[in-house]
Amino acid sequence: MKFEFFVECQTATRSYYDRYWQILEEAQLADELGWDSFGTSEQHFTPELFTTSAPEVFYPAVAMRTKRLRLRHGIRLLPYRVNHPLKIAEQMAMLDIVSNGRAELGTGRGNTFRMLSAFEVSPEDSRSQWEEALSMIPKMWTQDEFSWESKNFHIPPTHVVPKPIQKPHPAMWAAATNPDMYEIVGRKGIGLMTFKFGTPEQAEKDIAIYKKAVKKAEPVGDFVNDKAAWFLMCFCGETTEYARQLAKEPIMAFLNEAVRIYEELGGTGAKTYQYMSEVTKYKSMVNFDYLNDSDIIVVGDPETCRKKFQKYKDAGADELILRIDGMPHEKIM
Repeated sequence: MKFEFFVECQTATRSYYDRYWQILEEAQLADELGWDSFGTSEQHFTPELFTTSAPEVFYPAVAMRTKRLRLRHGIRLLPYRVNHPLKIAEQMAMLDIVSNGRAELGTGRGNTFRMLSAFEVSPEDSRSQWEEALSMIPKMWTQDEFSWESKNFHIPPTHVVPKPIQKPHPAMWAAATNPDMYEIVGRKGIGLMTFKFGTPEQAEKDIAIYKKAVKKAEPVGDFVNDKAAWFLMCFCGETTEYARQLAKEPIMAFLNEAVRIYEELGGTGAKTYQYMSEVTKYKSMVNFDYLNDSDIIVVGDPETCRKKFQKYKDAGADELILRIDGMPHEKIM
């Protein structure tokens, strides 16, 4: 099983300058220690908890400080008012070049009403825009001349350069948090990143849905990426008691905000976001002890963490995306 070091500039002080430079140091150490990949999301207008609004700027800085880490966007937003697919294709190709073939594209449509409304994206349209851009980008990478005609795009014959150095193109992934999307992602033949707070037992059910669908994939790209990566909040310390002491406040701050934005977006009435409103049923369970005892988060000493990771491996996860953020920088190191 592979492991990704995932971080989103969570800082209670809002000293983004300090935190960005700390993350670069953390990524460099992760590279030296043998982690498999580095990831961050594209998040807009959410102070303190996830301030990663320009990953196309940050990833090349990580590339220059690392040698072997895969650099997986987790995620780039594909609604076209946020990111035009031509720009995503160009940026990813350049990242692939400067990283010597280590770039991977994780995609999504957005999970905050604040972002969607600011960029004037209708929640009702976000999934269709994601799907269309997802179909376009691999063609931009592999075709000498690209063109597209649809309701949303009128792109004349265009030479999209440079091209990625990975052949046929960088691996593609998508973020998902509900069974409907697991099926869609699998059918499209791209990797699954499950940004969901669930137990190992839930992970086994969700991953099985994806694995069944990906066997019948009609890939949007030139190959099938059939890997499932599960997201976990994580912190490993010298002792379990000490790890819990450091991790409780930042993890709960993140999770409480996640519940709030899910409720907000689920409350818009948009059909494809209705599942988010169900988080209300579980609000009473969002406390640190329940989450940790249920293995929904992984906090503890090395042996405790290893045993919890094993449960997700047994559930079918090919990779774990470990969000280690908000704790003191020297402790993360």
